[in-house]
Order: sequence, then C-alpha cells, then structure tokens
Amino acid sequence: MHRSFTFFLILGVGLSIHIFFYLSAYVTHSLDYFFPGGTIHAYQGIDFFQVPNGMHAFLHGGALTGEGALTSYAYGNTNVYHPFFTQVVGYFFQLFPPQTAFLLWGAIKFFITIGMAILLLLKYWTNKSLPFALLLFFIFFPQYLEIWNGQYHFLLTTSLFYVIYAFLNKQSPFIIGIWYCISLLVKPIGLLWLPLFAIRRQWIVLLTGMGLFVAVSLPYLFNGHGAYYFVNLFERVNNPIGGPPGIFTLDALLRFWQMPTEMVSALRYTTLALLAFIEIKFRPKLLVSFFLWTTSYLLFYDFVFEYHYTILIPIFVFGVMTEKIFQKNFSKILMIITCLPTPFFLMHLLQIETTGALVTDTGWTLLVLFRIIPLLLLGYLMIADLMQKKPTHQ
Repeated sequence: MHRSFTFFLILGVGLSIHIFFYLSAYVTHSLDYFFPGGTIHAYQGIDFFQVPNGMHAFLHGGALTGEGALTSYAYGNTNVYHPFFTQVVGYFFQLFPPQTAFLLWGAIKFFITIGMAILLLLKYWTNKSLPFALLLFFIFFPQYLEIWNGQYHFLLTTSLFYVIYAFLNKQSPFIIGIWYCISLLVKPIGLLWLPLFAIRRQWIVLLTGMGLFVAVSLPYLFNGHGAYYFVNLFERVNNPIGGPPGIFTLDALLRFWQMPTEMVSALRYTTLALLAFIEIKFRPKLLVSFFLWTTSYLLFYDFVFEYHYTILIPIFVFGVMTEKIFQKNFSKILMIITCLPTPFFLMHLLQIETTGALVTDTGWTLLVLFRIIPLLLLGYLMIADLMQKKPTHQ
C-alpha cells in the first residue's frame, strides 16, 4: 500500500516531538515549564536512582530499600519496587557511574520506543488509522515527565503494549503470560486485569503470569528482604494519603473535598464491582476492557502521578486501529485531550492559581479535573455503547 505525503509528515512531526522530549529532559529543560513544582523534582533522576540505590545498599550490607549501607550510590527516593525487579535491574545499573546509568536508561527507553514504532509500522502498514495511532504514540505529553524522572513506569507500558499485541495477533498464551508477569514485577497494576483474563478463560495466561510472579515473590516474603514491598502495597491500597500537588486521581480529589475516606473507599469498590458485572454481562471487546480496568486504577489508586497516564498509550494506539468505539470522532477528541499538556503552562505564564512554579490547591483541582474528565467521558461512552448491544462472547 502506498502511503501519502501526509502520512510521512504526521510520522515526522510525531517523532520530532518525541525526540524533543529527550532533548528537553537532558539538555534544555524547556518543557519543565509545563509541569508544576513537586512533579519536576529539585534533583533529576531520584525516581530512577532508587532501584540501583537499593541493589547497591543490599550488596553493601543494607536493605533493598536503599537504606542501611555504609556507602551510597546516588541521591534518590527510598526504593519501593519489587525486590526481584530491584535486584535484576538495579544490579545492572549500579555497575555504571550514576549519571552514566541515568543517560543509559534514557537511551534504552528511546530505542525500545523506536522498536515498538517499527513494529506498528510493519504490522499495521495498511491500517487507515495508523497515522493517528502513531501520533498518539509519540506525542503523549506526560511521557516527558516520565523521561525527565527516569521512571521505570515505561516498562509497565511496554509490557502492556506487548500483552495487547500478542492477544490481537493470537500469539502463544505462554508469551502473553510472561509479558503479564513482567508488568506485575514493574508495578502490580495488572492485578486489576485478572477479571479480564478470567472472563475470557485465558487460564494459561493467568497461570503463567501469576505463577511466575508468585514464584519470584515468595522467596523474598519468606526471607524478609521483600517485606518493604508488600507493606507499601498494602498501605497504598488501604491508607491513601496522596493529594496536591502531584497526585492526579479522583480519589485524591474527593478526599481533598472532604468526602469521608469510607465513602471514597465504598465508591472505589462499587466501581470495581460494576466493572466485574459489565465483564460478565456484556463481554466488552479486549481494548475496552483494558481501558475500563486501567482507568479504575488511574481514578482510585493512591499514588498516581501525571506520568502514570502513559499506561493508556498502548490501549489508545491499538484501540484506534482495531475497535470501532475508539474510532468515533468524540473518542478521538477525548484521546487527544488526554495526550495534551494540562493548562498549567497557561496558569504558570499568567500566574493564575500559581505562585511561581507552585500551583495552589485550587489550581491543582483544575489540573486533576483536566486529566480525569476525558477518561470519565470515554468510559461513559464505552459503557453506553455496550448497553446498546447484545452481549458478545470472546
């Protein structure tokens, strides 16, 4: 199939914007202006350094949290990542000087991204929605914050990309299960996808993914080296504390508006129960299910920072190429809005509800609403569409 000049123009513009994300993150910092203080940290890379810090500390008599060692690797957050992930990834990066490791991770991220883009081009070359999908893929603005921070959340997005790709192309369920396990090791968001797999009777995916995850987790539970991970996960689910200026959830917003925590929790679990009912009754298409379950995480988990929204990239990219509900004009508008920067840059420029680069609580409320309203509308659109159709079986 011959592609038009417009296609290559869109591809070029999208790729150029994506490259500029890296140029700004590592050199010019031009795009820092688009994010409020508290999300752009005082020290670049503190999210990245927590993992090599953890392994370095462990190798020098300390804990995988990065604490207790006589020597330190670099300044970073206390490590909260899975102990197996910390040992594998952290060991590799702590072999290099800190700044070298940080730049190396950026290079790895970039080339993995290019590899995924090439896969999309090769597999979906004739798909009429490919230009729009590639544009979403490259310009999703919260990626900048992820790149700037050196976040490992990218590996979760990558794992979901290959889970969806493998499903759509009917690859081995063992392969899907391995990618599912990798996603869980990065961040256990994928636990919310359990009903999605179970309703579709993807038992091999579940047994492979969860089996591997349990197999690499149990030793750390028994030897005590992984206690920090399980305690943190329990606390984030049961004792939410996230709020302004960095947390972008409906949960944080409702608690900030003084809704009792018990009512917020009731809303969270009611939402999950509703999604389970929708799965059983209406059997949504694959990408619709992924969107609904993943959105429940973005709305209700405790520590959801703006870069966490990048988890939507593979859902949007494959959704717009394979499922009609994503191809509707209103859906496309909502996806584009989700890709865009928040209005903070205008607030920053005009000093509306900001003090310097710091956003006020009212300003933070506006930013959170900007992020969650498109997801709520898109979810409503999908559920309304499901209810107009007879249940389908997959």
